[in-house]
Amino acid sequence: MRNIISFTFNPAKLKLNKFITFYSFCERWNQKIYVYGKSEAHKIHRLSELLSFILFTKDEECLIVIEGSEINQTKDFISKHFPGVRTA
Repeated sequence: MRNIISFTFNPAKLKLNKFITFYSFCERWNQKIYVYGKSEAHKIHRLSELLSFILFTKDEECLIVIEGSEINQTKDFISKHFPGVRTA
């Protein structure tokens, strides 16, 4: 069974450089990233897809789900680099 972590965020309130670092972190652990807004959902295959979603979504709240190994390290990374974002 794979481990899963999720968190919600407001795209307008977070910095893109943090998401670039976040994507690199998830890529290092070979984790899958899924993003969900009110009207669309995407499995992220490349950094450009994640950044495009964040830049062009009109939703005030989005959900990111990460699937894979080393989820505890990812949860710690999110807590450290995305203040105010809660993980589940």
